[in-house]
Order: sequence, then structure tokens, then C-alpha cells
Amino acid sequence: MGGGERNWPVFCLNPAELKEKRDMAEDDKHAIDQDLTDSIAMLEQILEVMPQDLMALRALYNAYNQRDCREQAFEYLGMLADVACTNNDSETAEFIVKQLPGFEEQFPSEVAVQLTRIQAVVGPADGQPTVASEEKPASTTDAEIGEELALAWKLYEENQLSQEEYSSVLHDLTEVSSKEVDVPVSVLHVLNDRGFSQMNRIMNYLSSRSGVPCVSLLNFELSEQMTDVLPLEIAVRDGALPFDFFGNDLLVAVLNPFNNVLIDKVEKAGGHRCHTYLVSAEEYDIALGKLRGMAA
Repeated sequence: MGGGERNWPVFCLNPAELKEKRDMAEDDKHAIDQDLTDSIAMLEQILEVMPQDLMALRALYNAYNQRDCREQAFEYLGMLADVACTNNDSETAEFIVKQLPGFEEQFPSEVAVQLTRIQAVVGPADGQPTVASEEKPASTTDAEIGEELALAWKLYEENQLSQEEYSSVLHDLTEVSSKEVDVPVSVLHVLNDRGFSQMNRIMNYLSSRSGVPCVSLLNFELSEQMTDVLPLEIAVRDGALPFDFFGNDLLVAVLNPFNNVLIDKVEKAGGHRCHTYLVSAEEYDIALGKLRGMAA
């Protein structure tokens, strides 16, 4: 071609037009960011009134994911998992299973916990091994320790356990659940066995957060009637131990006050309305030993 003046092709933008387009795009980006900020604020207000609203939780997860705010996005994915597990919501659980792999590199242990919980609702994803098959021969199934894994996550998420403490609890729960033990596999047992120095704070938090009062089982004398109320296996494996009656209602000691599924199981097995009370792992084991002795 000749060396004359260069003509811009009609389908190209000259430098001035290109700068104008870039400026317009930047303005659009700021507008979108502001819209996203406004949406997040509105959705968080909804959650203050309806903390288990699936639409708001999922929208907030998507919004923070769009902003590449990984920690906030994973936090809301965890909240979605709480609702899915509580309500046995398989559709939401399947959505969570698809999202979790994107967080494995940043939050490996937390993703493993959430996956274990969700598998109890939907089963393992196709071609994906369960945590049980990777880490332990299951003498206690993942579904059975799922509520304890959820409790450990809650304590970590609400700053009751440090990252190091949380990881240790997960390790111990997984390890103990692979063995034949004669007491329930519970977060409280793990913390007690580790000599956790803030047990009173944890107990007060669990009671306050769940609305389940704490009692000392040392103040109650177990009667032989308690051996006939529930199968001993429930006290040994599930962490629910009957210790008295109030009228026709059964008073039950528990180690995880958030495990509503267990309470339904106890009421069906015992045929009585139940009132739950949080107890320490140490006092639970003492009462369990007495119950065993009377049942022998």
C-alpha cells in the first residue's frame, strides 16, 4: 500500500471514540456496582426479619460471588446449607453441592464439612466419594455425625472457636466416629477430652442461642423407670438421655441443643412429649453409666 494518509476502516473506532466508549463503560460499571450494593443492603434487611428466607440467602450468595467476595459468598452458602439440612430441602441441597467445589481451594476443611452435611440430604454426588469413604471406615455414619459437624461449624462461624480449634474438633469428630465407642460422638465430648478451657462460655452460648436451658444432672436421681422409657441405644449413640418426668412429659438431657431431628426421634420412640436440657459431656457420661447399670 502507498504511504499516504491512513484512513480508519468504517468498522473500527478511532482513538477518541474508543476513549469515549471506555468512559461510558466505566460509568456503567459504577452504576452496576451501586445497584449491587443497594440490592445487598435490601436483601440483608429481609434476612433480619426472615433469617431463613431462601430467596434472600441465595441472592446474597450470588451477589457476593459476582463481586468476588469469597468469604461472604461462602458464609451465605453455609447459611443456605443450614436451611437445606433443617428443612430436608433437596433442591437447595443440590444447588449447594454444585457450588461447593468452587471453594475447595480456599476453604478445604469447611467444604468437606458442608459436603458431609448435604450428603445426608441428597446423598453423594455422582462420581464423588463421600467423606466417609475417604477418611474412615464408617462405624458411625456421616448422617449420624452430621448434626455435630453442623454444630462445630456454627461455633466457628459465630466466633466461639478459633480456626485452629475448629480444625481440631473436625479431626477428632471424624477420628472418634470411626471407632466403636460407648458414649455419643459429640462436639462437647471432643472439647471436654481436649481440656478446652472455655467450656462454661460454650455452654452458656449454646443455651442462650438455642433457648435450651442448662441443668446439672447431679441434682437428679435417676429412677429405674428411665430404663424403660427409651431404648438405651438412643442414649449411647444419639446423645439423648431421659432423666425425669414432669407430669406425663419426659425430661431429656442433650449434648446438641440444635438437633431437632433427634428430639422428633425421641418423642416417637418414647411416646411422650419431650423437654430438652443441655448438660455437660462429663455429667452425661456419669448418668449414662448409671442408666447402663440399671438396665443390666
